[in-house]
Amino acid sequence: MTPHWIPRALFVCLLLSPTLKSQAIHAPDGGTFERLQSVIILPKPGAPFSATVVTTWTRSLADGTTTTIKNHRLVARDSAGHVFQERRYLTPDGDKQETRLSALEFVDPTRHEFLNCDPANHVCIAHPDNRPATVPVQLLQPGKLPNGNGNLTRENLGTKNIANLDTVGTREITTINPGGPQGYQVPEPTIKEFWYSPRLEVNVVTQRFEPRGGAQSITLENISLAEPDPRLFTPPTNYRVVDNNFE
Repeated sequence: MTPHWIPRALFVCLLLSPTLKSQAIHAPDGGTFERLQSVIILPKPGAPFSATVVTTWTRSLADGTTTTIKNHRLVARDSAGHVFQERRYLTPDGDKQETRLSALEFVDPTRHEFLNCDPANHVCIAHPDNRPATVPVQLLQPGKLPNGNGNLTRENLGTKNIANLDTVGTREITTINPGGPQGYQVPEPTIKEFWYSPRLEVNVVTQRFEPRGGAQSITLENISLAEPDPRLFTPPTNYRVVDNNFE
């Protein structure tokens, strides 16, 4: 009897083909992706810096245990607003050991161009980039969310000097109501804490806890306010640049 979950044609092939009998077979699947929101660096002129972004992500597993992955990566911005960011994979010892590069990113505000570079193939894809150089801090007002699906509270944590930068602290708790488009069965609170540098317009410290996403910590370390090395803001010479040329 053919198992109900196997199409009959495939079941026959599995019976008749010795090769197929010895190998697993299926079409490629779409995979599952979880995204960690990291630090945003806008092309703000007149505010050069470089830093190491240290990221820690702890998630709960189905058996009640937790898993923690980490990385550290270089970021920089020069006085003209050029931005460079490494992207690296996360591993259990990524805070101590340099992990594999997943991408190199370059923002050139004079050319209005964003290069997303693949270290595996030494290819950079050029995209138009018209993001503003600086954006005023625009926050939702505490209270009910605009869509009525939950509630937001905000607490001012005062000021703190971090690595010779004056920062402003804020804690936000967003609670999503049960039901709604997300299908939550119980209220889902997301807690976020930020220590923001007005000088750099960057979050120097970000702490998040999401019931489904786990705990995330993103911290800028080894911060230097000196002008970074100009060579950081151009791809390596052995990388080929391809113009994506879309609007």
